[in-house]
Amino acid sequence: MPALNVDGLTFTFPLHWQASKFDEWSFYRNHFVKQRSNIQAVDILALSPSQVAFLIEVKDYRHPLALKPSALPEAIANKVFCTLAALLPARLNGNTPANEQALSQDVLNCRELHVVVHIEQPAAHQPKVDLADIKQELKKLLRAIDPHLKIVSKQKPQAMAWTVT
Repeated sequence: MPALNVDGLTFTFPLHWQASKFDEWSFYRNHFVKQRSNIQAVDILALSPSQVAFLIEVKDYRHPLALKPSALPEAIANKVFCTLAALLPARLNGNTPANEQALSQDVLNCRELHVVVHIEQPAAHQPKVDLADIKQELKKLLRAIDPHLKIVSKQKPQAMAWTVT
C-alpha cells in the first residue's frame, strides 16, 4: 500500500493505487516551477485502479501558531490549475520515465477527476477556517474541473478510499 507523509499526516492508499507527492516531483521542482511566478502544486496526486484521479491538497491548522489563511480558496484553485498544467509536460519531459512520466500518462488517461482538500483544525478552540465558506468558494472557482469537490478531515473522511493518521 502506498503511504505518503504530508505535514505530519500519513496518507495510506489501498493496494493497487498509485500515489505520489506531486509537489516533490523532480520535473515540477527543477523545471516547471521555474517557468513563471506563483506556480504551485497540490500535495498528492493519486490514481485508483478504476482510473479515477484525485488531486489532494493538505492543510493542517492544528498547530497553535498556525495563522488563519487569507484567500485560501484562490490559493487552492491556483494549485489545482498549475498541477493540471504541469501534467502534460511532465508526461513528455519528466525526469523519471518510470515514475513521473508514467503516472502523468495514467492521470491524463483517467476516466474521472476529483479535487479533495484535507483540512485538519484544532478541536479544542476556535477553528481557523470556515469549511462551508471555503467549499462554496472553491465550488465556484473549480466547477469546470470538479463540481463536487470534497473537503475532508480525519474525523470526517467522507468515504475516501484512503486513510489518514
